[in-house]
Amino acid sequence: MKLISTYWRDSDNATAEVYGNDEDGYSIQYYDSSGMLLDKESFPGKTARFHEDAAENWALGIKPLPL
Repeated sequence: MKLISTYWRDSDNATAEVYGNDEDGYSIQYYDSSGMLLDKESFPGKTARFHEDAAENWALGIKPLPL
């Protein structure tokens, strides 16, 4: 899997990283400000842009962290 993009949350420097490629699909990995993995999420059949929008929405505080 290849890192496509990274989104930072201004309030605490936590990050969401979008990984993937056309063959394997895409996923988002959420990290706290110390770099600890908090959660992973994927939307099978959705595009890289869809995953990037979800990661950006999380960073902006619009989308809650998946549980």
